[in-house]
Amino acid sequence: MDNSSLQKLADRLLAKIRNHPGHEYNSEKLAKSFKVEAADIQGAVTILKRMGYVLKSDHGKKLVFVSPPDRLFEEEILHGLKTRKFGRKIHAYQSVQSTNTIAHQLALAGIPEGTIVIAEKQTRGRGRMGRRWHSPEKVGIYMSLVIYPQIDPKLAPGLSLMTAVALAEAIEKFGFKQEVKIKWPNDVLIGNKKTAGILTELSGEIGRTHHVVIGIGINVNQKSSDIPEDLKNKATSLRIAGKKMLSRVSLVQEFLLLFEKEYGRFRKSGLNGIRKKILSYSSLLGKRIKITSGKEIIEGNAIDINGEGHLVVETPSGVRLFNAGEVTLS
Repeated sequence: MDNSSLQKLADRLLAKIRNHPGHEYNSEKLAKSFKVEAADIQGAVTILKRMGYVLKSDHGKKLVFVSPPDRLFEEEILHGLKTRKFGRKIHAYQSVQSTNTIAHQLALAGIPEGTIVIAEKQTRGRGRMGRRWHSPEKVGIYMSLVIYPQIDPKLAPGLSLMTAVALAEAIEKFGFKQEVKIKWPNDVLIGNKKTAGILTELSGEIGRTHHVVIGIGINVNQKSSDIPEDLKNKATSLRIAGKKMLSRVSLVQEFLLLFEKEYGRFRKSGLNGIRKKILSYSSLLGKRIKITSGKEIIEGNAIDINGEGHLVVETPSGVRLFNAGEVTLS
């Protein structure tokens, strides 16, 4: 059996045995049920083990599924996923330059809304304002979603905040209650350090949005040594903050489910349906801030985030609204 056929057999074998961890299968009976040779079953088992699946086999006669790897494979994300739309179409890669770039190309080709692009590693991951997003292999989540929201482009800033709410809610599910905050416009913090960022990129024209790609980068299982020295005072990971490793697959699944719910609310009523959540998660409200907008630097008090996602700042010259900018506490 050639490599391509063995890979297909491995996929079929995995689908059969993974739902029954600990159950003992007879390899010869499996071979008969798949109408292949016993040696082919062993070849498929070898492929699965190389992928990180923990299997027990006894001289080619018995086979037991023990546990899956924490790898961002399409099969792993789909297994147990509870969404109706988001994540049902997956483009998974070992390494890419940027998931946002691929997602944008796919959106131009008309892929279904809810499609995700996900990778174990990015070589040119990017954040806002052209910054690089450090994307080491097999420890973070680097993912992009494609949506067709049919909104005026001026409302797009709200999508970043909506995504941040879904992400904050998902992270809380893993034992970080009371610690998660959103730093307007697109960062998720734990203990006042950045653990996730959102990059929203829109294709459209005046008054009309064609598609939106929402890129999400999450520091999940990075150790302290994985964080670049110049970022250690302002960045962290869920592993560092929680002192334990997390299942990246489970976090992806939880986020997609919550994103689907929040996106449904957004399509009906914009940010109005989740504005209370945004305000409760905000790390800036009630604080003295400095915001850099273009070439202008403004100081004032952050007093609100309005229904269009604008940061409302009380300055010496009056109240001003910002739809983008770099914010620091002053």
